[in-house]
Amino acid sequence: MRRFYVDPLAITGDRALLSEAESRHIASVLRLQPGDPVELFDGSGSVYQGELQNVSRDQVSVRLLSKQKEHLGTSQPLYLFQGLLKGKKMDFLAQKATELGVHSFQPVITRYRENRGNPERQQERWQRIMLEACKQSKRSRPMDIHPLIHLDQIDVTQFSTRLFLWEKENKKLIGACRIREHGPICLLLGPEGGFHPDEVEWARENGFQSASLGKRTLRAETATLATIAIVQFLLGALS
Repeated sequence: MRRFYVDPLAITGDRALLSEAESRHIASVLRLQPGDPVELFDGSGSVYQGELQNVSRDQVSVRLLSKQKEHLGTSQPLYLFQGLLKGKKMDFLAQKATELGVHSFQPVITRYRENRGNPERQQERWQRIMLEACKQSKRSRPMDIHPLIHLDQIDVTQFSTRLFLWEKENKKLIGACRIREHGPICLLLGPEGGFHPDEVEWARENGFQSASLGKRTLRAETATLATIAIVQFLLGALS
């Protein structure tokens, strides 16, 4: 069954109105018809079963038949602080981090960044990509995507575990890092050029454990996905 996002404010009683973008997708791309079953999620953990009523490019309405609350994920949310990557690699990470259950996605300006795009437009694009990934992966609560900040603006006081991947770490693998049993977890990963020595010092002064993924040299986006998957596995969040 197809799943679509609905703004909670667009639900009145047993009727929901979908956004113009979702309506256009339903009417013009998928060519669904009144009476077709659909599933809606509102971003708060509520999922609705319903059927299409009125279908047009400008507005689709849905009659809601049932509602249920879905599990919102691990009790130890994972926060990703990602140094900007060039090209469309950040788009890719926004999609895959959503699928892998990352709670929060924070793009970060570091010394060696190569991405020089428009931050506001990029954030809007990542938001659209993230919502599409939620629909595809049946995730009921969207990943938070935050505005771009500089590395030294990160507030790490809330995190019980802080990890950063460092290309010059040759002793401790990510799987050997100490992960506390309670509290949110912060992952910090750099751009293609890695971290500047001053940034490594900043991370250490702020309680980050440095870690490695082994001897292979991975692309930046591959390293990020591998790190997320390993930590989520250790947390039991992939089961």
